[in-house]
Amino acid sequence: MASYRLYAHRNSYAMTTQLMLEELGVDYDVTWFNVHRPEEFPAEFLELNPNAKVPVLITPDGPLYESAATLLYLSEHHDGRFMPAAAGRERALAQQWLIWLMSTFQPEVMIQFHAERYFPGDESMQQALRNSSLGEIERLWDIIETALDPGPWFLAEQYSICDVLFIMQAVWKENQPVDFSALPNCRHMLETAMDRPAVQRVMQIHQIEQLADFSAGR
Repeated sequence: MASYRLYAHRNSYAMTTQLMLEELGVDYDVTWFNVHRPEEFPAEFLELNPNAKVPVLITPDGPLYESAATLLYLSEHHDGRFMPAAAGRERALAQQWLIWLMSTFQPEVMIQFHAERYFPGDESMQQALRNSSLGEIERLWDIIETALDPGPWFLAEQYSICDVLFIMQAVWKENQPVDFSALPNCRHMLETAMDRPAVQRVMQIHQIEQLADFSAGR
């Protein structure tokens, strides 16, 4: 019996938790379904997560949702892997970037896909919101560019749960900058990420093509 069960929709935020599971090399099963179609929900899904979102991770300690929470749980229950071990600046920075990516970057990401939640039935306002959000996303990429100096990861040479989260957030071209040529640190980080076997496996599972030709920009 697998140690974990992941409830997931393909090409969704569930990729963050799945990437962590792959990086840890632990046994897990996946319950696949279309999270946008309530009629396809597993019978137990809303009880596990009343927000009706993925990922949901079934752990030995019970169900858990929210990507950042699953990453922290998995790190803590597997010898603290992908997190600085000691309390101090590096651990605080890891927590800072994890929270920033979820609370500041992710809302802009979600606007690109679900603007109808803010302006139901008004397509012109939905598009205006997307356009405005793209400008904010460009600004946030500039912040990430500075954070990745010297890189390649948020914590320099130490690959962490911050990187696990951001790699999967950066998958969607809708949220990528228009031109990577002005973001060499981001480009280097993502090129380095693409060399990781766990990242390659998750990209293949979710049938996602190479993010972009980073060397040439876009």
